[in-house]
Amino acid sequence: MSIVAQTTERKAVTTLKKVLPIMERLDHVAMTAADAFDTKTALNLIKRVIESNPEPKRRTQK
Repeated sequence: MSIVAQTTERKAVTTLKKVLPIMERLDHVAMTAADAFDTKTALNLIKRVIESNPEPKRRTQK
């Protein structure tokens, strides 16, 4: 994997972390059952992406 790909991946995960709380608030919005199911599926997929890409360990400065 190139350095560019690693940087992009971190940015994507960071963006998904920002979107997650907004999507979690959608349960309070009236929508059809099919839309609610699709939204919940998307929410679960986003959570899976975030959980499968943990934060990189940072080096401590001495």
